[in-house]
Amino acid sequence: MRDFSKVANYLIPKRKKIHLSVLMFSILMIPGILATFEPIDIESYEMESPELDANMVFREEFTAAGNIWGFGIFVRDEADFGKSGSDVSMIADYTGENSGLEAPNGGILNLTVLREIDVNANTLRNHDVSRFFLPIASEISGDPAVGMLDLASDFRSFMSGNSSLTQPRINPYKLALTLDLEDSMDPAPTNWSDCGILECLTFDDPAITQDHIDLAAHRMANSSNGSFLRFLSNDRAFTPDPSSSVIGPINHTIGEDGNLQSETWERGRWSASSAWLIVNLDREEMQDSGWTFSWKNATTDFGYQREGFTLITDPIRYSFDYCEAREENNQSLCSVEWLYLSIEEDLRETDQHIVSLMFAEGINVEINRELLSSAYLLVAMSVIVVALLWINLRRISDVAIVSTSLVVSLIWMYGLIGWAMIFGQRTGFEFIFRSQFSNLLPILILALEIDDSLHSLHRYKEERRHGKDIEEACRISISKVGLAVMLTSVTTIVAFSANLTSSTAALRSFGIEAGIGVMCAFFLTGLWVPLTRMDIDEWLDSKGKLLDEDPDKIHMIPKAWLSSITMKSFSAYPLIIISVLLVTMYAVPMMTSLEGDFQVEDFVEEDSDLAIGVGLINQRFSDEGEPAYILLEGNMTNPRVLESIEELRNNMNSHGPNEPDQFTRSPDGEVELLAIDQMLWYLRAAMAWNQTPFENAGWDFDLRDGGIGCETVVIPNRDFEFIFIPSTNDSKSLTFLYGFMMTRGVPASGGYPALSPSIVGEFLQVKGNLDYEMPWLTEEGNTPQYPRATLRFGISSPEQFALVEPALAQLENDMTPLQNLSVSPLRERGSLEMALSDEKNPISWAIPTGEPVVRFVAADSMQDDLQDTILLGVLLCFITLWWGFRDNGSAKDRLKSNISNIRKNRNSILLNIIVFVVISMTLVSQDYVFHFAILALLLSLAFGTTPFIYAGITTAPIFIMIVWLYALVDFFGYGLNMVTVSIAAISLGVGVDYVIHLIERYREEIEDGKSQLDSVAVVGGASGLALFGSALSDFAGFMVINQSKMGFFSTFGLFCAIMIILSLIASMIVAPALIGLLHRVPDKESLGSSAI
Repeated sequence: MRDFSKVANYLIPKRKKIHLSVLMFSILMIPGILATFEPIDIESYEMESPELDANMVFREEFTAAGNIWGFGIFVRDEADFGKSGSDVSMIADYTGENSGLEAPNGGILNLTVLREIDVNANTLRNHDVSRFFLPIASEISGDPAVGMLDLASDFRSFMSGNSSLTQPRINPYKLALTLDLEDSMDPAPTNWSDCGILECLTFDDPAITQDHIDLAAHRMANSSNGSFLRFLSNDRAFTPDPSSSVIGPINHTIGEDGNLQSETWERGRWSASSAWLIVNLDREEMQDSGWTFSWKNATTDFGYQREGFTLITDPIRYSFDYCEAREENNQSLCSVEWLYLSIEEDLRETDQHIVSLMFAEGINVEINRELLSSAYLLVAMSVIVVALLWINLRRISDVAIVSTSLVVSLIWMYGLIGWAMIFGQRTGFEFIFRSQFSNLLPILILALEIDDSLHSLHRYKEERRHGKDIEEACRISISKVGLAVMLTSVTTIVAFSANLTSSTAALRSFGIEAGIGVMCAFFLTGLWVPLTRMDIDEWLDSKGKLLDEDPDKIHMIPKAWLSSITMKSFSAYPLIIISVLLVTMYAVPMMTSLEGDFQVEDFVEEDSDLAIGVGLINQRFSDEGEPAYILLEGNMTNPRVLESIEELRNNMNSHGPNEPDQFTRSPDGEVELLAIDQMLWYLRAAMAWNQTPFENAGWDFDLRDGGIGCETVVIPNRDFEFIFIPSTNDSKSLTFLYGFMMTRGVPASGGYPALSPSIVGEFLQVKGNLDYEMPWLTEEGNTPQYPRATLRFGISSPEQFALVEPALAQLENDMTPLQNLSVSPLRERGSLEMALSDEKNPISWAIPTGEPVVRFVAADSMQDDLQDTILLGVLLCFITLWWGFRDNGSAKDRLKSNISNIRKNRNSILLNIIVFVVISMTLVSQDYVFHFAILALLLSLAFGTTPFIYAGITTAPIFIMIVWLYALVDFFGYGLNMVTVSIAAISLGVGVDYVIHLIERYREEIEDGKSQLDSVAVVGGASGLALFGSALSDFAGFMVINQSKMGFFSTFGLFCAIMIILSLIASMIVAPALIGLLHRVPDKESLGSSAI
């Protein structure tokens, strides 16, 4: 059996130089360590997919669309009215949909509450951030606003009497059908001139009462096609109150005409617990002014304060001049996350009856706060592990050696990772991405290194008890255990390399970082620890203080107990194997039923403002839906594209009641698909209403071609004069209409407000700069191209992936009209240049995207990621172990011998081929059966057949334990996310390490001529002692991490602790049983001698 004796003979005489080299190398790692001191970036968790690519295109290309911020305004619990401070714990309880709020009257629609909302709005208007405000239109009143939508402003607009809700308006659908402006006018939906027994006062009138608010709320609710009610939380309801002057619908519904319907109408008022406050900012202007939306490009200032063991967020308040200066000086920019949180803090200063909450922003701030707050757990874990190490080793110097090796390995690991980051930054080849996984590396290395260190030291102690001198004991420890540590290191690196197939940058980086850490741990535990033990013992011996090893000393657990476990497992292998198979049969369906489950609680504290905010959105605003998009690439001026959008809209509204229904609908029951074609309706209505803006843009209403060579249609204007307006069936006409909207927006007309170019820019993108005077041309005088458009829709309850999946599958079928205009599958990004020149196929790419779609795709991919990680990891580990346990001799001699004995070993070779064929058919693909068969034949000839059995005995127990582990993931109610998926590679790496140490010692004892039962007994007493001590230390450490409030750490700690226990079972019970089943040794000569 080959060993590391040559390595030991080389290292022992040079150990002084080695100690010096360890010190010097550690010093060289300091710059690298400093490079790792950067905040983690949540963007590293994004899973690569066409949907994510489309989302990135939307962010980068539709910069005119602005950056929407969402605040939630929540009524406090009545007991907290007027209390100082503002905290999410004060928010009134949610009583369910359509239940209203008892106190105060009207809830969020209470006059006093509306005054507070108005104060919030004014705070934002007076804030420096207002310089970035973009126009935005109210869906409630239709009135234009600058930068912000809030309830108080909507009440002010409506109660002024000048709201578009109180004006006659053009019906663009009628106009499109009749081409008659007069016949297309609808009467004003409501008024604020006749208030019954009340006087119609303005919102700012000092004499205004709650009755005025109740009446205005009712009229907006009944006349805004449901938009007013959807601005409120879904507990909105008309609540009875006999003293109210308003009569409204109890248990209302909204009819197809947009009016409220109910069988019971009583006196009362509208009430809800919360509402939105929306801010629209110029993203591009913010970036040009020194603000960044990317955490990794931001400054690394510390915005936290310590409070006991935890940190609380104390937002950094950058001055806008400071950020602009950083942009001008090419320095790291100011993170908008700190701006979000500082504004939220400003709003909360005036909260008395409400709680202002920024929705789902500042996630990087929160995650980094929680990571820093969890640092004390690492200290606690270290203390517990050190205590357990002493119990296991019973020598202070042993504990000091292991602890020192742990610290040094972390220095090396983080140093090398940092140098890799520096290399990536300077060359542009970045492959290390800091994430929460990076902070798990010390825990992982601790688990691996404790295991290997204990094996090294226990073997050293064992040899000393058997009478070996200090140097010989060190030599044997390095020779025998060093070999096993190298094999465990190689298999662990191979296991983590399976993460390189992941589509998530954080998981790929974690695989690389873990591999670096394992390499460092290998040198220090397998080689340096025995050398250090030797030097300390020689020093003690020179002082006459070296004590002999006590053979009767109990190290945590009696050896006899452990030997008994392995012997009984070996002897009772039929019962154990059958039991394992039965449990596995029960566990497999549980594991395969796991589905992707991305919850914010997986990454942050459950009671953090961030997590609570996401929960409140899902709870109280679930019917509003989260915005999603269909990104179109191609020639948007081709009329066929507009026709296909309308067909898509019709398809989305053609489904029956039993089909998926996760898309947001308007009050009339129609799926809301907002797109540029609808804006064209309003734009052409505006042309009939007022020709002046269009004449200023170069359109001639008296010429059949508009003066610029367009196809037109004839309609009457307000003065009953016939005019020529652009046809939407003509590419040149669309070029003019799009150019007009992109430069001037949609003018106000017939009771409808103006839409700004920034709103249009959310749905359409132009290539190049348009000529303002002649918007059908670019500044260079060329015909502009419109290569992209977005279609916006909403997804209700986007976190319920089981409902989202069939809805998106249905949407894919509904997109057939778009597919008919593309030469390639819509998900595949085709040639944009070809689409721009192809009249019949003007679409090159059309794909649903947006945050809810990206999250679903990532969650849906988790099962595939898990299977790929496990299967590839197991296969690579198996082949690595087959190589590691290969027969003695040179490769040439081994191959020659195996070929000459091929007839003798044909049954074993055939078994190897059958196993690989089964792996291919069941776990990979039937297409690769032949390839796997050839691979098995070649490996059998190259490595031998007996090593195949050892590799199977080593790998199979851990594969089974992984199945059990994920069955427990399902049993405990968890799903697949990046935390639970990442544990697959960790389980494989750590678990295989446990079994390798056992198998290596078993092979060594067999080589020395012991019987199988005696060998198994020695393994239990020797390797088992180190395994048990390591498992107990690791288990205790992971359970400490499980106490973290941070979902990421807590989940990781729980299932890693379970994994450690399962790995111990695999090594001490299942592996000996498999030895009894698979490895029969009648005599020493029949052994297939095997090693590295």
